[in-house]
Amino acid sequence: MNLIIFPPELGEVDAKFALDPRFIFKNLERMFSPGPTASIFNVKSSQIFPVSVQSLDPKTGMKLKVEESPRNGLNAFIGQTCYFIAGLDGGKLQFPVAGLKSAESGFLSCDIPKTMSLIQRREDFRASAPPDRAFKALIFFSVGKEMIGDIVNISDKGIQLDLRLGSAEMEVGTIWTGCSLERLTARTAKFDLIIRNLRPSPVEASRIRVGCELYEPTKLNLNEFASTRSAIQNARQNRSINFWYQDTSWC
Repeated sequence: MNLIIFPPELGEVDAKFALDPRFIFKNLERMFSPGPTASIFNVKSSQIFPVSVQSLDPKTGMKLKVEESPRNGLNAFIGQTCYFIAGLDGGKLQFPVAGLKSAESGFLSCDIPKTMSLIQRREDFRASAPPDRAFKALIFFSVGKEMIGDIVNISDKGIQLDLRLGSAEMEVGTIWTGCSLERLTARTAKFDLIIRNLRPSPVEASRIRVGCELYEPTKLNLNEFASTRSAIQNARQNRSINFWYQDTSWC
């Protein structure tokens, strides 16, 4: 059987990847109903083997099917420091395993985790914009002229906008200065954007998708973009997307 299994990120994981402990069980239900092949990693021996989640219960924990037995047998993992890891669309999910024990033949069980991280697989991971009509990008493209852009997605260092075709000069390499993100009366510090790509809107022929990157950003610009992207992603994972702005640094 050709299975893809994932080792964990050891050491201290950035707090921005942590999921809200109140919603861990609900997230596990959503991610593993059904879920991808995951793995159990022994920190001491670095041995790893694939498992799949068979069932979840808030009281009895997780039931795992052993997809391939480890070389030294399952007993080499019982009582050891181990991690559960799974590769998901949103990144690498991992948590330290507690209460790992053998169940019936070919199965293991463990406790529902109290902490869990979803580590994004690339630095420019994009979070889709929340369904919040008050969240906009304010674009300044010439003196005294501005436009409001609909946000498609945002990363730590860039943003994709949905704009009306012909509403401004739009060529790859164009720089827009003094822009900001806004929600109601709250605004980020001003930042500059450089257009990196243009593509037709998949929804309307009269609109265009504009991919922009922060141009010579300040530390504050980077912090506010990362805070916004992280808040949206975490709120979506924790099923509280309507309140995404509560964890941003600028709202």
